[in-house]
Amino acid sequence: MRVSTNQFYDSSIRAINSQQSALMQVSQQLSAQRKLLTPSDDPVAASREVALEATRQANEQMLRNQADAKGMLEATENYLVEAGNTLQAALARIVQAGGGTLNEQDRQSILADLRALRDQLLSVANTQDENGNYIFAGYKRDNLPFVRTAAGVVYQGDSGVRQSQIGPNRVIDVSFSGHYLFGDIPTGQNGLEVKADGANTGSATLSAGVIKDRQAWNAAAPFGPYTIEFGADGAYTITDRDGAEVGTGLLGDGQVVEMAGIQVSFNGRPAQGDRITFGPASSQSVFDTLDQAIAALGLPDTGHESTARTNALYEVNLNLNAALNRLLEARSSIGSRLNEIEAATTAGEARGDQVTEEISRVVGSDIETMTELTGELAKRTYTVQAAQQTYTQIARLSIFNYL
Repeated sequence: MRVSTNQFYDSSIRAINSQQSALMQVSQQLSAQRKLLTPSDDPVAASREVALEATRQANEQMLRNQADAKGMLEATENYLVEAGNTLQAALARIVQAGGGTLNEQDRQSILADLRALRDQLLSVANTQDENGNYIFAGYKRDNLPFVRTAAGVVYQGDSGVRQSQIGPNRVIDVSFSGHYLFGDIPTGQNGLEVKADGANTGSATLSAGVIKDRQAWNAAAPFGPYTIEFGADGAYTITDRDGAEVGTGLLGDGQVVEMAGIQVSFNGRPAQGDRITFGPASSQSVFDTLDQAIAALGLPDTGHESTARTNALYEVNLNLNAALNRLLEARSSIGSRLNEIEAATTAGEARGDQVTEEISRVVGSDIETMTELTGELAKRTYTVQAAQQTYTQIARLSIFNYL
């Protein structure tokens, strides 16, 4: 077959262009650090990359959520620690106030401390984050949650709890409402509340209210609160919430009254007409409890006012302990959530590494592929150079060179 000069040139140029195109392709792949440059290179791999990239981005969002949730919970825990320390200090002053007879100077000193501690706790409860949102206001983050009024401290937030998604199928709470932490605090102890009437004139001061028989008390509790009213010579009558008489008795040597699985103990001797009530625990804000302590310490140290103050401080002591337990409960919950976030973060980071490695393998940006492309670049470069040199040498040939 005869090959014309034009055919030779065209064929050689096409071959060189093809080799240069292949060289350019490999060069671009190395420059981009990936073998897959366009979906047309490998449609299946391109589709796989899109799915893996979506997974990677979702995983990164979860990691960001986890970091944000961790920061919010750690900040909240710091404020709860501060609130707990404040309540501990207040409780220490209450114990000091109930430890014996106080002179006027001591009482005024404790009163001043309690007022300062109450205001300090109120400041913690109204804490704002770096964005100006109130941490303990629930969903009403723009509203000051606790406001002091003539009737006491009022909660203006709600019971909403903010949440964060830390995994594809896991959402955790990252906040607490102020109502839960400071407002809805159970009174008394172990679900039982015992109170002495502030108008009592005797010397009886409460020392304990104990549930001795839980089953018996569970049956009787719905009909409470119950009132123990003392008569002459230690006689007493117990009535339910409707005023129906449910028991009578006579105080012996010990100041103890038992009824429906409940044992109420006190020191001193009640006067005729004195009353003690007991029933299922209710709830009270910690600020009302501190106000109750401040009011009790404001009573003069004479007559039945001293007994009333002692009984009030007995209730305050139990209620402050309940408030402290609520803060400890919240901190324990935060610890569990932080552990869960840490585990989710560890798993998320490992998952992210796996997805990234898989993307590298699919698009050809892994070390093995880059090594192959480096070798391919050297081979293509050599092929192009060889084709160019061959074309140059053949193009110079002429029959006149042999004449």
